[in-house]
Amino acid sequence: MGSNFVYLSVILNTYSRKIVGWHLDKTMQAQGSLQALEMTLLFRSNPAQPLIHHSDRGVQYCSWKYVNRLRNENVTISMCESGDPNENAMAERVFRILKAGRRAEDFKLTGFFSFSSAQASIAKAIHAYNTFRPHASVGYLTPSQAQRLSGPLLLKWYPYKKVRFGNVQYSAHSQRTG
Repeated sequence: MGSNFVYLSVILNTYSRKIVGWHLDKTMQAQGSLQALEMTLLFRSNPAQPLIHHSDRGVQYCSWKYVNRLRNENVTISMCESGDPNENAMAERVFRILKAGRRAEDFKLTGFFSFSSAQASIAKAIHAYNTFRPHASVGYLTPSQAQRLSGPLLLKWYPYKKVRFGNVQYSAHSQRTG
């Protein structure tokens, strides 16, 4: 934005690939990420179901306020180990889509003149991403369509490695949790 930066916090549902929480802020402090988390929790369909929150090790996600809010909601916390962007590949992909905007339905999210114009453009881009853009990773449904489903979705790709949370291993299938 001009010569300054703004910071977009996004929370993605890995089952549907839907952006379920987001917030744009003028700083990279925890408050922006916390606002995205609050949006996510507000629209959570079933708070009784287990939820895993995966992020990189940014200071905003490690802050006392953010971690405490996750714990208060009984959310399992997962963080990348090595700083390798492949460990948070889904989020990196979303940011690439939002920034690059190679197709007509995508938006190029760079070079804003004001904070309010950046917010409006990002809201539009996220709406388009969620409701108009089919994803191969959820059977060519839009994230909003996939979000309304239940049960396993056959992924059209596979993670570069298998991920283990406790006794549960995730690989080529994604299952809905919350």
